[in-house]
Amino acid sequence: MIKKNTPSEVRTKLGKIEGFSEDGVNAYLGIPYASDLGTDGRFQRARPMEPWSGVLTTKKSGPISPQLSSRLSRLMGDFSLPQDEDSLTLDVWCPDTGQKEIPVLFWIHGGAYVSGAGSLKWYRGASFAKNQNVIVIGVNYRLGALGFLCHPDISPGNIGIEDQILALDWVYNNIEYFGGNRRNITLMGQSAGAISVYALLANKKSSKMVSNAILQSGRYDNFEELDAAHNKAEKFAHIAGVKVNALKTLPLEDFLNVQTKFIKAQAEFASSRIPFLPVIDQYTISAEVHENFIEGAIGKNIIVGFNNDEMHAWFSGIEEIENASTEQIELVFKREFKNNWNVILDECRKRRPGAGAMEMISMGMNISNFEGQTLNLAKRLSAANINTWLYRFDWGSFEGVFGACHCIELPFIFDTAVEWDPPMLLGGKVKEIAGLSGSIQKTWGAFVRGGNPNHSDIPNWPRIEENNFYKLCWNNSIEVI
Repeated sequence: MIKKNTPSEVRTKLGKIEGFSEDGVNAYLGIPYASDLGTDGRFQRARPMEPWSGVLTTKKSGPISPQLSSRLSRLMGDFSLPQDEDSLTLDVWCPDTGQKEIPVLFWIHGGAYVSGAGSLKWYRGASFAKNQNVIVIGVNYRLGALGFLCHPDISPGNIGIEDQILALDWVYNNIEYFGGNRRNITLMGQSAGAISVYALLANKKSSKMVSNAILQSGRYDNFEELDAAHNKAEKFAHIAGVKVNALKTLPLEDFLNVQTKFIKAQAEFASSRIPFLPVIDQYTISAEVHENFIEGAIGKNIIVGFNNDEMHAWFSGIEEIENASTEQIELVFKREFKNNWNVILDECRKRRPGAGAMEMISMGMNISNFEGQTLNLAKRLSAANINTWLYRFDWGSFEGVFGACHCIELPFIFDTAVEWDPPMLLGGKVKEIAGLSGSIQKTWGAFVRGGNPNHSDIPNWPRIEENNFYKLCWNNSIEVI
């Protein structure tokens, strides 16, 4: 008999937690992993959660980090949830099996470090937990200028990354009470979340708590020097019309409006720049971040991948991109590829004959961003003899205009297409989506459990080697090329 929303209690190091059990999954939502930030907590590093007395009720997700509508809401859909600067919580989904030593999946959401939350219904972990016998954890961390502004007068920077490390530390020290195995934690991140996974593996403290990692659609050169970060903070304050240290007490509504103006001021033609980035502060992230990542990845198993039409998410249907002139297309390629621009542009024309302006720009920007940086990362991992599997997600709805765009793989992995109902899935056949979702989720589940994504329901997916860059392509038909 299926249990419906019955209480489920766990005793952790810090105190008792009561969640609920439903349809074979125990859920604990809105668990605080940090102490209350208080009224002066803006820009400050969070402190570990203190023990509590009594039973902490965790049946509802906590508020999300303050944010405005995502720039990708036109393809992903939108959401409206309570927001608060004090939003450092976890959602935990456990298979209700009574087992111990269950593998753990620690999910870090994307959103260009300005939007999203690990607690969104899009990332509900119930299906993954139940079907793959894995504990799924989603983390909320501070976003935008609140999480990544860096200046000596207000913040050391990397507050959002520090939040993630603190959350991972909470999981490492408490997950055994939920039946989890702290010696088998897989990090999974997409977009900005993949950059975060990269940063956490490059950090000596957090990398020790991780067994495996999945990096989806990341851009791995997105780390900022201190001088550039300080300059950003000063520009932000200038737009606000205050001194930098006054940003600590700027009313939240005003703060978010300034953030919007700041982002618009950085915009340029055919770009998807992340406005606030992790900073090379020599504390959380060192100047040797790329070397440190490889060191942190040694002995672990890694999945890396990208989507075939990533940049359609930003460019498809945008009039100025769709109608770009030959000169504008060439300027984009010159900006991205410098002296090699004409070679890459010619390659794109050969790969997609008859493509319009948007398709050409999208392909070129994917090569300089997600596709190109993922392939470069795969080469570096392979050269270090680190077990690495490479994928490309190719599925796109025939009726949609976004193709295999940025983020489209997420409802397949979490099996939450019905929760999204986004324009990027428009016209997709229900049976087709369900079939592909089951396959990719089972593959990710196999990887989380055993460090190898292969199972009997997909073609053999070889690890990449120095001279053989096999990749598994996810589509209506799944193949390795």
